[in-house]
Amino acid sequence: MQVPIVLIGRFRYANAKVMGVGHDWAEQNADVTQLVGLFRVDTFHIAPDMGMAVYYFHEAEQAKSALTELKKGFQSYAEMFDCRITWELGTFNVTLSNKLTSQTGETQPIL
Repeated sequence: MQVPIVLIGRFRYANAKVMGVGHDWAEQNADVTQLVGLFRVDTFHIAPDMGMAVYYFHEAEQAKSALTELKKGFQSYAEMFDCRITWELGTFNVTLSNKLTSQTGETQPIL
């Protein structure tokens, strides 16, 4: 089984009131179709001024290449919405995630 590689983007807004506007803008304008190997994106609202996105890739080289593109693409977003974005690269722990998910009574693991 190939282990998914993830890029995690953490978004911190200087003004919490702008976060919703930024999400609306992203829903209308974000385009990740050019990111080779990307097969899933999950987004999270953590706090009124914090969000997170997890981008899943098939291979590490695809994720590393996409990181350059995401940083470039989100530079104008960060400026428009007064947002600081940090990025991390990691691997998805399929075994542990599926084990813990199985304990919830759900029958379908995420991957």
